[in-house]
Amino acid sequence: MARRFTYWQRTSRVGNRLLLLLAIIGVASALFACSPGETSQNNFVTRSGAQLLLHGQPFRLAGANIYWLGLDENVGGVAYPSHFRVDDAFATMADMGTTVVRSHTLGISTGCRLCLEPSLGQFNQTAFASIDYAIWSASAHHIRLVIPLTDNWHYYHGGKHMFTDWRGISDENAFYTNKTVIHDFEQYISELLNRINSYTGIAYKDDPTIMAWETGNELTPPPSWTNTISTFIKSTDSHHLVIDGSSAVNPDALALPNVDIYTTHYYPMNITQMQKDAKRVIEAKKVFYVGEYGWESGASLKAFLTAIEKSKVAGDTYWSFFPHNDTYGYVQHSDGYMLHYPGDNSAMQSAVQMLRAHAYRMQGRSEPSPGIPDAPLITGIQGRQIIWRGTALGATYSLERSSAGANGPWIVICNRCATDNSTPWTDTTQPSGLLWYRVKAFNLAGRASSYSAPYALT
Repeated sequence: MARRFTYWQRTSRVGNRLLLLLAIIGVASALFACSPGETSQNNFVTRSGAQLLLHGQPFRLAGANIYWLGLDENVGGVAYPSHFRVDDAFATMADMGTTVVRSHTLGISTGCRLCLEPSLGQFNQTAFASIDYAIWSASAHHIRLVIPLTDNWHYYHGGKHMFTDWRGISDENAFYTNKTVIHDFEQYISELLNRINSYTGIAYKDDPTIMAWETGNELTPPPSWTNTISTFIKSTDSHHLVIDGSSAVNPDALALPNVDIYTTHYYPMNITQMQKDAKRVIEAKKVFYVGEYGWESGASLKAFLTAIEKSKVAGDTYWSFFPHNDTYGYVQHSDGYMLHYPGDNSAMQSAVQMLRAHAYRMQGRSEPSPGIPDAPLITGIQGRQIIWRGTALGATYSLERSSAGANGPWIVICNRCATDNSTPWTDTTQPSGLLWYRVKAFNLAGRASSYSAPYALT
């Protein structure tokens, strides 16, 4: 599979020579920030009171929920996501200024055949390898992760009910009180935190790519359970922050010593409630983070983002982003909050641009021009229909055709007339005989990728 990497990886020869020169003259460290995956203690996100810090400086985050990175449900059944889809998502996030991605299936994966823990005490190394790759790709794109550890709901990747089901307990709320079930969950957490990543050689508990472990997604626990689990996490992992994964801020849980961050989800977006929740947490000298919000429901997105920017909220991750599909077009999802880049319609296009600008403002940086896309890939030709896999940051595509050979000469048959939602694209002027096609992508600023490899129609 083609992979999306950083600029320096795509231009390795020039990049390596330049890095060598910079090292010789002693300025490389001043020009390049550490990757999240480099295990310097200084490279972890930390907390000071109600504020997050990175390298000793205030850290404000903005990003997305990409829940499917460990196990996907959106491409014809439950399966591990392809490396292409993972890389495509992170490459897009990096250009959008994303600093943190929250992903359920990197930590919530119990009770299904492809899950981390398909049955009690049995662990799936293939599932771990899928998570390993996603963590590696996040680090390669300089993005940090929030990873929830279980779920209140009965989704395809499991949740708290699996731990009570395994013990034959009908009341799944015994997850919060039954000592045997709590021990089972702690064993699951231990297996996850102590995992050595097969791509990096770094234990999850030692990897700064992970910003925080979240006790769960939209849970309803008593503070005693949150205290038990947060204490267990910190006893195993001395580096990472812990988020209370309760569905709402519980005032009785704000004094828990091993919880750093509190969060709430907003469906619809509600500025007044968000400000109230943030005030309560910040007054307790803890960090408040908006873990989910439906970007097109409730208050206007612009007003909601502005309220976050003007507050002491640490940051936010909207719900939710989906990448290009492996063959053509985008991965589709039907919950009403699907986001594609650069947007399927005018409302989504506007939201993408607001979220991008917001992410850079949260970093205190000027918003840059969009990056240059990598080359797309023609994946098939069926008669007159040309099918290609899109590329991160591609907004429009041009197609060319040759009847002479793979080296041309070429004629333009579509001058930036297609998008990822146009595929398969029909060549209405296709002549008979042996033909070759190639395609290239253009970003929103009109800058072009290199061409795809020529594809022959015999």
